[in-house]
Amino acid sequence: MRERVDGWTGVTWLAFGVLAVLLILPLGRLLWASFLDKGGGLTLAHYRDFLGYPYYSRTIGHSFLVSSLVTLAALVVAVPVAFILARVRLPGKAVISTLAVLPLVSPPFIGAYSWILLFGRAGYVTSLFRSIGINIPTVYGMHGIVLALTLNLYPFVVLMVTGALRALDHSLEEAAQGLGSSPWRVFWTVTVPVTFPSILGGALLVFLTAFAEFGAPMIIGEGYQVLPTIVYSLFVNEMGGNPAMASTAATLLVFCTTGILLVQYWAVGRRRYAMSQMRPIPPARLRPVWQWFCAGAVYLVVGLSLIPAIVVAVTSFFESRGPVLYPNFSLGNYREVLFSVPRAITNSFLLASLSTVLDVALGTLIAYLVVRRRSAATAALDSCVMVPYAIPGTVVGVAFIVAFNRPPLVLTGTFAILLLAYFIRRLPYSVRAGSAILHQIDPAVEEASISLGVPPLRSFVKVTARLMLPGVVSGGILTWVQTITEISATIFLYFGAWSTITVVIYRQVSSSNFGSAAAASTLLLVAVFIPVLAVNWAIGERAVTAV
Repeated sequence: MRERVDGWTGVTWLAFGVLAVLLILPLGRLLWASFLDKGGGLTLAHYRDFLGYPYYSRTIGHSFLVSSLVTLAALVVAVPVAFILARVRLPGKAVISTLAVLPLVSPPFIGAYSWILLFGRAGYVTSLFRSIGINIPTVYGMHGIVLALTLNLYPFVVLMVTGALRALDHSLEEAAQGLGSSPWRVFWTVTVPVTFPSILGGALLVFLTAFAEFGAPMIIGEGYQVLPTIVYSLFVNEMGGNPAMASTAATLLVFCTTGILLVQYWAVGRRRYAMSQMRPIPPARLRPVWQWFCAGAVYLVVGLSLIPAIVVAVTSFFESRGPVLYPNFSLGNYREVLFSVPRAITNSFLLASLSTVLDVALGTLIAYLVVRRRSAATAALDSCVMVPYAIPGTVVGVAFIVAFNRPPLVLTGTFAILLLAYFIRRLPYSVRAGSAILHQIDPAVEEASISLGVPPLRSFVKVTARLMLPGVVSGGILTWVQTITEISATIFLYFGAWSTITVVIYRQVSSSNFGSAAAASTLLLVAVFIPVLAVNWAIGERAVTAV
């Protein structure tokens, strides 16, 4: 039986066309370039050279080691915090729960930069100890990367585990206790198995994000190379010649991140629990000593994770003389940033806003297709649209340059290449936000409009799209936040006048101009926090649920 052809058929073909040009074509050319020698013949020499040369091959081990340590540390920190937030009455619980999530909207490279301000060679804490005759290790290297990424990514686990605990029905634990099980046994035989998929999902999400991170290792690693940074190093070194080695490293990075994502799907899918929550488990009131101990532990973790934002904001008002900062109040850093690189700030807002509009527009349409118009084609579209989620920004940058630096489509060095890279990178966020809210909307409302003679596409615009607004807005804000803080793809694709605020921060840190870097970072943090808090206030739980 042939499917009915209507406006949604055209949307399906449009979505496939966009993915073909901006995803399949660049990744295909990237893979192809890794198999070509200088004469254009096929070869495996680049893979042999990369894997056979220890300086290159050890970056794979570095990436897995750093990601494993970050994941382990995030679990050690986040799981107890999640259990306390979900099960214990705490003073100021609503505020601390909100603050615990804020590190997720702060770019990891700003966190890395703030730890340099504290524990770098000329850091405040390092200098303080040196003045009393004590030399402490600096934060540069692997341990600095692990510290910065752990305190930035642990909220992934907190969010997922607290959500699972709050969805647990009280009758399950009561039934186990009624059969004679001790509270400790109930915890291990009921609570942990039910929350394990969420713990595992959060851990794998942290691992994947840490594995693909470029900014923090580049700023604080100081010679400790991981796969994303070696891709950048190879690309910069080979800008004048054959980028085959950079393509090889980027292809290996894609294989690794895709493998991690498949492991996540397999592991989480094997253990899944569903329940109808009739009675949520009320938070327990502990003895004062234990209650304050739990509160202190949570406040300590959240406080440490907020140190980067606080340090950067305070430092931005210090007087700056080259790489040296003096604790005298001054607006000179902001004056320098606002008057020296105003174009970069404008570029960041313009690119983030335009790419977010494109993501929301196409992402909402794709979400409708995969939820309401199920077929083999839309199932394939759903799978394809999630591919950018597993592709690191460094790979997107190299792939776009390989694909769009020669006719018929030359985009390198233009505004368009940045816009399109941001658009395709963040499209999965809008699709998932739209899909989540659509599952909560009864299709009967739209069906009633169609039965009255309104075309399907128009019914969607007039009825369903309006009901999807909370999810669309929350997905748009998430997309905007992730785009304006993008550094990994931008560092490859920006050119001359199209520098962004993240590039400015990276350049200022690299040149030890810490005052200007702190001011630019503070402006970026304010630009990120204000819309997030505004949407949380305006839409509240509907936005959180949709995302």
